[in-house]
Amino acid sequence: MASLAATSGYIQIPHALMRADPNKTSKVVSDAIHSEEVEVVDSGNEWLKIHTKVDGYEGWIERNAVVLRSGDFFAGQRWVTVDRLQAYIYKEQDTEFGGVPLPFESRLKVLEEPEAQQRRWIKVGLVDGSEAFIQRGDIREDSTLLSVKEMAEFSKKFLDVPYAWGGRSSFGYDCSGFVQMLYRQMGVKLPRDSKDQCAWKGFSSVDMEELERGDLIFFGTAADKVSHVGMYLEGSRFIHSVIKELKPWVHTSSLKDEDWNGSGRLAFRAARRLTRKAEKSSGGPRSVVLAAITGLALSLACRILGKAK
Repeated sequence: MASLAATSGYIQIPHALMRADPNKTSKVVSDAIHSEEVEVVDSGNEWLKIHTKVDGYEGWIERNAVVLRSGDFFAGQRWVTVDRLQAYIYKEQDTEFGGVPLPFESRLKVLEEPEAQQRRWIKVGLVDGSEAFIQRGDIREDSTLLSVKEMAEFSKKFLDVPYAWGGRSSFGYDCSGFVQMLYRQMGVKLPRDSKDQCAWKGFSSVDMEELERGDLIFFGTAADKVSHVGMYLEGSRFIHSVIKELKPWVHTSSLKDEDWNGSGRLAFRAARRLTRKAEKSSGGPRSVVLAAITGLALSLACRILGKAK
């Protein structure tokens, strides 16, 4: 293997499976989506080892999945994101010639847009330097963050999306990749794996009898062996991406069912509520507000994380 100084790049294919070792028979460890910024930390033959900037995960991807770039491709530019479970980009302003599907959250630089709002096509720039067209109804420009209640309702948009081990894209999520994406809609960056999410300092413990919409529920064989996560909706229902119940897709389950009531193999259950909230200030940057209780007084401490690009 040839060690590299960290080099920035972007995923240029719809999504790239990240593997434990640089070969196609190695286990999948995670997933990187189109336009996601990564750092290349190692290389070997036709493979690159990347570090995802959004959650710090590392894995090997095929070399042609990434385009190396210096600087921020989107800095100072107008850009939009794919707002559908998948949306096609086209070389021509015509669907008859076929297109390439991109997953939810893919970012695209706006190059040209017709003045009339009813016009259908927008010309966009891709991270590899090429140009394409996308239909207006498939994208959004508004970066307004969702509230917990809005996010819980928003999660239902992903019902029936396939389960995929290591998945972080709307082509297929695993359990932790799914809730990570949901919380990102609130401006909250969760760790990648369920065990690390359960231990994250931005959460507080919640009694299972006091669940609220948007709380996360963790499952495992023991407290130190958390292996699954879902998000509470209402009643006894929670939403998750899982292969159990002969339903290998995003669906809702009941906390009263044997698989999830703590009486089966997954005897450990723990609930977590967000105490670190993100919101967009009037000036435009995304801020993190950490609520902390000191004695009997409630104080708010604000820490700017970064501006929305």
